[in-house]
Amino acid sequence: MFQYTRLSLIMSIAAIVATCGWSTTTAEEFRVENKVYVDREEEPRATSTTIFVDGVVYDYLNQPNEITIFDSTRGRFVLLDVTRHVRMELTAEQVSAMSERIKVWAEKHTDPYLNFLARPQFDEQWDETSGDLSLASKWITYQLKTAEVENPAIARQYREFSDWYCQLNTAVNPGSRPPFSRLLVNESLARHERFPTEVQLTVRSPGGVFAKKMVIRSEHQLISRLVESDRARVSQTHQYIAMFPQIGLGEYLKSDR
Repeated sequence: MFQYTRLSLIMSIAAIVATCGWSTTTAEEFRVENKVYVDREEEPRATSTTIFVDGVVYDYLNQPNEITIFDSTRGRFVLLDVTRHVRMELTAEQVSAMSERIKVWAEKHTDPYLNFLARPQFDEQWDETSGDLSLASKWITYQLKTAEVENPAIARQYREFSDWYCQLNTAVNPGSRPPFSRLLVNESLARHERFPTEVQLTVRSPGGVFAKKMVIRSEHQLISRLVESDRARVSQTHQYIAMFPQIGLGEYLKSDR
């Protein structure tokens, strides 16, 4: 059993800042197909494709039709609303600062659930034979099925993007959970050198701001090579970046995302 502490969380965030970005000379090319299910729904609530190429990550969400680009060498995110033909940019520093403000707010809140989300602690159970990983707490439990990754560079790149993406998600989706619990999951996956093929999140909140009880399950398929259609999609994305006018975060969030 492994228990996460506030210190390990701080160290995890420090590691994110320290390792932001990877050399394009060693960056691998691959993609990940993602599906997200809510409760007992048989059809995915969301599907997306994440393409890693030339040290840049392109995440294509089907509904809404939105593209998120993480350029680690420039330390920035670019969000493209393909329906409205607009783009919005945030630096990694801005995203990190937003996470810190959320953390401070949640720590000072009177709701104990929010306090937990600001400084989560989990009991970890790891089964080396099956690759099953569990991180449990009173409020939130993660149950993961994992797989080995032959190329450590792929696992590293996926972890770095996942760390930043969960922080971005909190920043651009008001009302979503703070990112710190998922950061600890990513840390555990990296420590065991595993890739998550399935993640089941069970939320048990007693009330307050985030009152809900929900089970969310995501499936992830790693494809270790790109095909021509992947490269064509990336090429089209660069055309969108050049064509779409830039707007601010407030204006971008006014859409029916």
